[in-house]
Amino acid sequence: MKKYWNGLWALFFVMGLQACNNADRNVRDEKDTINRVETRTAGTNLDGDGKVFALSAATGGMMEVEAAGVAIKKSRNKLVKDFASLMLKDHGAANQELKTIAEAKGLNLPQTLPAEMAHHITELNGLEDRAFDVQYIRMMIGDHQRTVQLFTEGANLADPELKAFATKTLPVIRQHNEKAVEIGKHLNVTNANNGDDVLGISPSKIEKK
Repeated sequence: MKKYWNGLWALFFVMGLQACNNADRNVRDEKDTINRVETRTAGTNLDGDGKVFALSAATGGMMEVEAAGVAIKKSRNKLVKDFASLMLKDHGAANQELKTIAEAKGLNLPQTLPAEMAHHITELNGLEDRAFDVQYIRMMIGDHQRTVQLFTEGANLADPELKAFATKTLPVIRQHNEKAVEIGKHLNVTNANNGDDVLGISPSKIEKK
């Protein structure tokens, strides 16, 4: 039996080395993400859908707050600044409520943004004036369209607390999306419904009028 286990571990070791040699950065990032999710969700009484919703909502909410902080600091457009202030207030409150629910269920929510989202915040910080306003609003339109879908699905969760949270928050998210689209029209943003760079819009293509 001991020889069997030694041989099996040796095989796993060789396979592991081969996998490491062949894996690219995206695969490693995906594994890291899976490991972090498994760590955060270990020991909770939530089903898979509840865990995915809570983690996705927490990450998205954190992104909204960080982007809003940048917009309040950098934008000179009153519509954009007022919208960012609303995001800071509403998403800040929702994030805290979700955190309370998650902690009661033993679920550890992320404290920092994933690398891809953090990169978008960095890119946003590098823009100025109209280029900044256009990119921020494009991000908000795309982000809130996806968040509406997430919370629509969340309103059908089996977990009663998360279901109630999603149901209560969904109308607020829809209002955010409508406001973002209105501001996009006011800014004469082309492809306003296409979302942010995750959907293929580059800051370098933003028109400067």
